[in-house]
Amino acid sequence: MSDTPKLETITHDPDFLEHCYRKVLLALEFSDEHAQIVAACVSDGDRNGKLTQGMGVFEIPVLLARTGTMDVEAIPEIVDDGPTWVVVDAYRSSGQWAVSMAMEAAIEKARTSAIAIGFVRNFNDAGAFGTYVRLAAREGMFALATNNSLPLVSPWGGMENVLSGAPFAAASPGGEHPPIVSDIQAIEVHDGDLSEAYFQGMKLKGEFLVNPDTGELTADPAPYFQQMDDYGRISDCTAPTVFGTPRMYAFNLFTEMLSTLINPGARSSPDTPGPPSYWLEPRDEPLTGGACMIVIDPSHWMPAEEPGQKSDRLVEQVKAARRRPGVDEIFLPGERGWKAMERAEPVQILPAHWESFVQIVESVGLTISGLKADFDSA
Repeated sequence: MSDTPKLETITHDPDFLEHCYRKVLLALEFSDEHAQIVAACVSDGDRNGKLTQGMGVFEIPVLLARTGTMDVEAIPEIVDDGPTWVVVDAYRSSGQWAVSMAMEAAIEKARTSAIAIGFVRNFNDAGAFGTYVRLAAREGMFALATNNSLPLVSPWGGMENVLSGAPFAAASPGGEHPPIVSDIQAIEVHDGDLSEAYFQGMKLKGEFLVNPDTGELTADPAPYFQQMDDYGRISDCTAPTVFGTPRMYAFNLFTEMLSTLINPGARSSPDTPGPPSYWLEPRDEPLTGGACMIVIDPSHWMPAEEPGQKSDRLVEQVKAARRRPGVDEIFLPGERGWKAMERAEPVQILPAHWESFVQIVESVGLTISGLKADFDSA
């Protein structure tokens, strides 16, 4: 049961899509390691039902690699660290590679120190952040992670995009049940939401756009949407977005505190150029200003299996709650995605993203049919 109109989707094999992502990136001169990491992270978004954070974000590394804004030859590096912290400089490489490196380093430090903090700077878009916190949950640890972005939302009471469309994810270890994974955005609507509402002729879930001339709020992106040729998600919108509540405004600034204010060398969202069309041209700076992750290994003060046991108890209590009419089952955040991954279920893709992806495939001299034949033969 849902009060939100259901987006039209098409079904695909996630293993085939991941194969396609890797082949396209290799054609764009990514190294084998780099292509594999980015393809796996994008595929993780698909597999977890993140409609605008799976295939939808694949356009971004492709665009930035084409313009040279992303340096596909750069290798992220740990440039500073201590017993409980690490700093990764991506040197304008992908966020997927740099954030994965920082998370893995923080996990290893937490094994010794119980808690570790990772920072990333000078990187490009990293996609869905649930991808990274699940790495820690699989190791029996808790993690939270966030980054900032180009300006995608106005401050409370404003009508000019100044703050980021930040992702925020947290995960704790599970036991018999899947881990609890909160993977959300610190913004009411981001560019992916706007493009899908426009392409499917729908309104937003609330009045989160502000008319730049009158200051009046609206839920209709159509008069302000500016589609970019060859892309299904990347787009401009002349109407700034707004927060629905002061709480979301405060939460957004909390993510900025983590990702940039305490991150050495990071760039804040107001200092990051926009709108999205700005990045259609080659730039000497990366798209994203900073990221932060915190990893906690509770096995230092409690039996290693206890967090999972407590999580299972919480999950069972939540799922046993009295249900509203029409609700067959109560799910925990991240539960359906985790189970879908375990069962290798087909994934849902938005039509506009698929159409753009086919164009990307063909632009690098490949075809969907050729990729399918290659995948089947492997």
